[in-house]
Amino acid sequence: MHEGSRISPHILRGLQLKDLGRYADAEKAFKEALSQEPNDVFALHQLAVCQYHQRNRLTEALATIDSAIAIEPNLAEHRILRSFILSSLERAKEALEAARMAIGFDPHHSGAFTAAAQAHLHLENWKLAEESAREALALDADNPMAANQLAQALRLQNKREEIASHLAGMLARDPEDPYTHANAGWSALQRGDRRTAESHFREALRLHPGFESAREGLLASFRARSPVYRGYLHYCFAMQRLRTRSRWAVVLGIFCAVQLTAWIPDYVALPIIALYLLFILWVWMAKPIGNILLLTDSFARYALRGYEKVEALVVTVVVAMGMGTLIWGAVLESSFLANLGVASIVAGFPLSMTFSNGSKRGRRIFAAIAGFAILSVVLAIAAAFVSLKALEGMMVVVRIACIACVVSTWLGNLPSLRRPVELA
Repeated sequence: MHEGSRISPHILRGLQLKDLGRYADAEKAFKEALSQEPNDVFALHQLAVCQYHQRNRLTEALATIDSAIAIEPNLAEHRILRSFILSSLERAKEALEAARMAIGFDPHHSGAFTAAAQAHLHLENWKLAEESAREALALDADNPMAANQLAQALRLQNKREEIASHLAGMLARDPEDPYTHANAGWSALQRGDRRTAESHFREALRLHPGFESAREGLLASFRARSPVYRGYLHYCFAMQRLRTRSRWAVVLGIFCAVQLTAWIPDYVALPIIALYLLFILWVWMAKPIGNILLLTDSFARYALRGYEKVEALVVTVVVAMGMGTLIWGAVLESSFLANLGVASIVAGFPLSMTFSNGSKRGRRIFAAIAGFAILSVVLAIAAAFVSLKALEGMMVVVRIACIACVVSTWLGNLPSLRRPVELA
């Protein structure tokens, strides 16, 4: 991409800093080189790489690599980098198109197939991701990213024997790869081997202390000490193997089945509805309540981030208060207390998607719904001391808030409203 005899001192320094992982400093060096030669595509490509490896710089990285492509449109490396950036921006369809263009420019480039595998993983095309990763490895057997993509694709297809053999080979070749240990950890967790999973996640974090997937895996293996959370994990792994449309079909199928209870006797319908509500509660509350248990562990609590601790405490307190109020209402046969208890419990749904949500829009929406529900409970209590008419009006608002909280569980399935937190 760049003739060695023409490399400027700024580019040489940038390359050295990039190799050391000092991307911000390397970025400055490449910008200095570009100030002298604005159309240096090699410097533009390296600048885009540096921006890509820095949090919250993906949009700039995309603009930079597009500038390089405008000057040199037929180079596979530019399209490969563009594909990875687009995948990180959750624009997977465009990422796949960029990867295919790279393959068209250089059908023997392992990186092009690696980029395609990454896009397929984001699109939840597990089989196609496996095929692309295998193509990349056929061209370069030492491609570690393609090897880990293959491991992920195999795990998500529940091909246990293949992934066990594949991971064993990867660990034998490179026992110091944190990504391989993380994949081995998730594979062990999926098959129910919590202790092995914990060991792999610890090793991944030793090798790469800031590795978020390994940290989350270690927390999951800690939570899996609880039988209830283990059941939740099995549910998550089962749903993860499905594509988005299939997951929605399952959710809608369960919802429609519950609606049919209107046509059957109450003594059959009520237990079904109760189980459905418990199922929803279990799915959305398992993680924050599981984190409460981790706070009691002298080691595990240090793996939790601040927002996860706040989420665990807030959700648990609100749900516990709701449960207490609901039980109190049942004992006293008070529909007023029962309704307030239900409203407090379901407020936990949007709260569980507020603190640990990487989508700003999602955080605002779920925080607003939770705030509306909690405020409606407080105002209903106040209205009880004012007049019966005021209380009746507020109870209508409480019921509307409950519906909004239940609707939030559907909104929580939208990737644009709920995603992992990106750390600075």
